[in-house]
Amino acid sequence: LPWYQRAVGFGIVANLAFCLTAWFAPERILKAMGLRQTANNVWLRNVGMLLVLVSLFNAGAALAPLKYPAYSWFVALARLIAASFFFQVSLTNLRGSTERPKSFLALLIFDSSMGVICGGLLYKGLPPAARFALGNDQS
Repeated sequence: LPWYQRAVGFGIVANLAFCLTAWFAPERILKAMGLRQTANNVWLRNVGMLLVLVSLFNAGAALAPLKYPAYSWFVALARLIAASFFFQVSLTNLRGSTERPKSFLALLIFDSSMGVICGGLLYKGLPPAARFALGNDQS
């Protein structure tokens, strides 16, 4: 499971890099994504705050993936849910939610890749009896 832990740690670092930029320099994210600059960027700062919360939960799975295997699976599942959202935004322009849907392709690729990588590493690293267990009875 060390590779799973490293992959989750990498995801946490990526989340925190995004969130710090969203909090303190949201205009940089808007510019990098080719989105319209606006002073009304509380929504982007809120995304940064939510990524901090997600990262805190992911840290538990990174530190002790065997303690609650179901919880560790949620890390991969959450990435795939995010990827599903970015798929809808970038490839179907979900309800016309953005003037530049292709700007969200990078987020789709990152979250889908991380979801598959974390899920695969967790599956390979967990003992067969713990792969689909809700908790570790030895705790």
